[in-house]
Amino acid sequence: MSGPPSYLSGRSTRLASRLFLLSSAVMALQGCSSVAVSEPDPIVLPDTFTDQQQVLPAVDWWTTFNDSELNEHVNDALQGNYSLQAAEARLRQSLAQLRGSRSDYYPEVNAELGKSREWTSEDSTTDTWSAGLTASYEIDLWGGIRAGAAESRFSADASEAAYRTLANTVAGEVSTYWLGLRVQAGKLRLLEDQKQRLATALKVVEGRKRRGQAALTDVWQQQQLVESLSVDIIEAEAQRDIYLQQLALWLGRGQAPLTADMVSDLTPVPQPDMTLNSVPLEALKARPDIQEAYARLQAASAGVAVAAANRYPRFSLSASYRDSDADFSQLFDNWVANLAASLVLPIIDGAGRRAEVERQKAAEQEALADYSQTVLEAAQEVQQALVEEQRYLKTLQSLTDQLELARKTLELQDYYYARGQIDFLDLLNAQQELLSLESQQLTARWNLTQSRIQLYKAVSHGRFGETDA
Repeated sequence: MSGPPSYLSGRSTRLASRLFLLSSAVMALQGCSSVAVSEPDPIVLPDTFTDQQQVLPAVDWWTTFNDSELNEHVNDALQGNYSLQAAEARLRQSLAQLRGSRSDYYPEVNAELGKSREWTSEDSTTDTWSAGLTASYEIDLWGGIRAGAAESRFSADASEAAYRTLANTVAGEVSTYWLGLRVQAGKLRLLEDQKQRLATALKVVEGRKRRGQAALTDVWQQQQLVESLSVDIIEAEAQRDIYLQQLALWLGRGQAPLTADMVSDLTPVPQPDMTLNSVPLEALKARPDIQEAYARLQAASAGVAVAAANRYPRFSLSASYRDSDADFSQLFDNWVANLAASLVLPIIDGAGRRAEVERQKAAEQEALADYSQTVLEAAQEVQQALVEEQRYLKTLQSLTDQLELARKTLELQDYYYARGQIDFLDLLNAQQELLSLESQQLTARWNLTQSRIQLYKAVSHGRFGETDA
């Protein structure tokens, strides 16, 4: 078939041209409108947050621990965690809603084709074909349509930030429980070593008892000290099993990727060399929870604009081409064109639209307060993480120094006791002090590891996999 179809010639092309020019002009007018967003009052932050550039942990901050197995587990969790998959689905919903809201920018065009049959009393029938092309468009005079699309866009931004917040949480929980397993492995090794040392000391006490150089109560006290470690071992094994269960949960699996026996082969937790004394202000602003709160504030402001625009008249254009004929081949010969404009003006609605504006303004104030509170809480979280980092570093150093002295003391007390120069109580106190300091040092190392995880999470923007933080 050569040449354009007959139904695209004449009046149809002229009307289509007018519709295109009209819609183009209106969309250009819409491009000039914008949504006014309420800006929060500036919050004065402490000197902890600086405008100067600082060296921050890697974007994938868990890699700072130099643990290849941890890296693998976190990557698996970012793919397999069901809560994260649900957050991703919510993000896709928001993006689909955004695309749907932007459809109101354009005219709606529909085509119709139908056939009807009529019967008369003379038993005759008449077939009629009908066809039509309709177009309608609402002119966004007051920016309501654009504000609605902006609200959807900001909601999508909030969903994306919420996803990053959850991804950061997932990475943090997997890091905590995996490194916790390594700590528990070290604790169980320490307890077994302590129990063996105390059992060796028990033999010395029993030997002195047989020679009449020690009382029976000395033997019992030493036995009680040995047995007390059995309780600590039971608790450490239970904590190990809980960490295994939690690790499986955050990985999105029914069971952990390793057994309790395999945990015993794990090496001690490596300590990253990086320490932070201050945090760039930009790192605080990039936190996903702050960005989510600000996006929700923007969405609330757009909601006010939508409600306000709904109080004003709506102006719409519509156009149609229609024809009907008994002969399908002549269906496109005699078109009837129609172009109409309509204006809908709200007059009486029981103050419903005004109430909706007030509700949206209150929601905007709520979002504004939530944003300010989120900033304060984020700043406090970062400051607390920095304080705890320094606290546990100093505590660990002090305990390390004390532990060295306690070992020297016990070594000398063993020597004196074997020669009967001190009482058993002096030896027992030295043993208990060493056991306590060894346990405290291990706990301090674990506290430092946890504070590092919290600090790295606190300054992370959650955009994992990028090369530039």
